Amino acid sequence: MFYIIFLMAAAAVIFAGVKLSIYGDVIAEKTGLGESFVGLTLVAASTSLPEIISSIGSVTVVQSPDLAFGNAYGSNMFNMFIIFILDAVYRKGSILVKVSPSNVTTGLFSILLTMISGFGFILDMPTIGWMNPISFAIIGGYLIAMYTAYRLKDDIVEPDAPSDITLSKAATGFAVAAFIIVVSGLALSKSADYIATDTGLGGSFVGTLLLALVTSLPELAFCFPAVRSGMANMAIGNLVGSNVFNMTVIPIADAFYVKTQVFADVSAAHLGSALFTSIAAGLLLLGIEVDKKLSGRMLSISLISWALALFYILNLAFVYFKG
Repeated sequence: MFYIIFLMAAAAVIFAGVKLSIYGDVIAEKTGLGESFVGLTLVAASTSLPEIISSIGSVTVVQSPDLAFGNAYGSNMFNMFIIFILDAVYRKGSILVKVSPSNVTTGLFSILLTMISGFGFILDMPTIGWMNPISFAIIGGYLIAMYTAYRLKDDIVEPDAPSDITLSKAATGFAVAAFIIVVSGLALSKSADYIATDTGLGGSFVGTLLLALVTSLPELAFCFPAVRSGMANMAIGNLVGSNVFNMTVIPIADAFYVKTQVFADVSAAHLGSALFTSIAAGLLLLGIEVDKKLSGRMLSISLISWALALFYILNLAFVYFKG
């Protein structure tokens, strides 16, 4: 029964997540905010809302912080794997060449926040209330990232046909889709916890693989048509923006996990995931510079994209054996 619930909730999350990205993009268009700022806030928030809700459910409904952390780090690693997929369908050379400097800055923030989160596993710090001070550092870093993205409006301009959806209709649709995400996300966390126990795979691996995969599909659904339409920078901007936003899952989980600071009850395997995620993001930034000057490709896919796919698989293997 829980397997059926998981599949039904996953389908609902994917459907609502796609609608969230569509309406979020319309709202961004109608309000006229910068692409990087919108990618880091509204669009990233819309496509990352499944991660937030399912992670809240993980620490409240089923009391499993491992699911929440696996979801956060696993979603970020899957976003890096999405770049491999997008590079495979992009037929105008390396997709990384099209990334704007402001999105590079956002990528640096994703590495910074991931590294900050890693200190929660290794530093024994006095709590603030029941929360780890690292959670507040992540929130502060995210706010700085938002401010920086707002100030850096140097994005590559990509053509996009104006939408005929009104702002009020987009706002209403966004709210309805968000409600579906809330209900489905809670169902996902409950059913994922059962699957983790029933299969013996553990919350860390199920969160990193299943929850992360399902909750990251809205990003794929948003990015795939964007790349096919030639808007590669927008697609990459959404992914790196989502990686920054996904790190807020950790302080949110810490806030809702009121019995103690959340780092105290999670597997140390997630520290390895934080390292894998940071390396993958670093490879992405390296590829943005390297692919502008070199043309090393295998089967029409950038060597950096192949490396991102490899690190995604290695991270799954690491969490499976260590989690």
